Amino acid sequence: MQMRFGVFTYGYSINIGDEIQSIAAARLLPRVDTLIERDRLHWYRGAPETFVIFNGWFTHQPHWPPPDSIRPLFVSFHANLPEFLISKKYVSYYKRYEPIGCRSLGTLEAFRKIGVEAYFSGCLTLTLERSDRPRTDRIYAVDVDEAVYSRIVPRHVREKAIMLHHEDPDIYTESLRFGIRALNKVDRNANYLPDMRRILYKHLYDARLQLANQMLDRYSGAKLVITSRLHCAMPCLALGTPVILLRRGVDTDPRFSGLHELVRCYSDTTR
Repeated sequence: MQMRFGVFTYGYSINIGDEIQSIAAARLLPRVDTLIERDRLHWYRGAPETFVIFNGWFTHQPHWPPPDSIRPLFVSFHANLPEFLISKKYVSYYKRYEPIGCRSLGTLEAFRKIGVEAYFSGCLTLTLERSDRPRTDRIYAVDVDEAVYSRIVPRHVREKAIMLHHEDPDIYTESLRFGIRALNKVDRNANYLPDMRRILYKHLYDARLQLANQMLDRYSGAKLVITSRLHCAMPCLALGTPVILLRRGVDTDPRFSGLHELVRCYSDTTR
């Protein structure tokens, strides 16, 4: 049987940055045959074998380890709960797929502590390709912390900046997300109305993918981007767009360990 290829979808997330990660993963695959819900991996037990790039932040509602039907490539992997996800009881599972590419230094250290070979890979969105889109004079401020933003960014820059958000406010996608969550609450094992579930997820993925590509188009033509978002800053680096990362506690946030050294950063403690 021919290997299937899948990318993650995110029925429990309103952050368009998640879809930007899936865009980065999809372009490294020969094709995308199916969508895999990141926070419901147990649904795919017994499904046809599917190759999936395990990149990004794991996870809101972990069901771990993934079933054998999912063949993972761990790269740009960040464990939100390393004490749960990177445990000695999972050593034999991780050994099957080592070396593990880690997005954060904390995740890398956790793997090494349990004797699993790992390396720092950085963020997969750094592999996005630059476009031929001409540069404009537009400056975007994306989900900035207003206190840090107003203190550090000069007024004349703030007056020109266009405010953007990665949190998806679209009524259509919110309606799809509500339907998905309602269906999942009724049936946590994905046995009830599976076709309806696939249709809802596909519509949500397509709609959010369109929004994510629109954001990347804006970033690729920008003069400057100022943001608190990891998956705005890293794509901008890949696209060759000047970017500044403003975030409270960026120096101590485990999600940014190893990554904040790649981009000009300022936090609430910056003098």
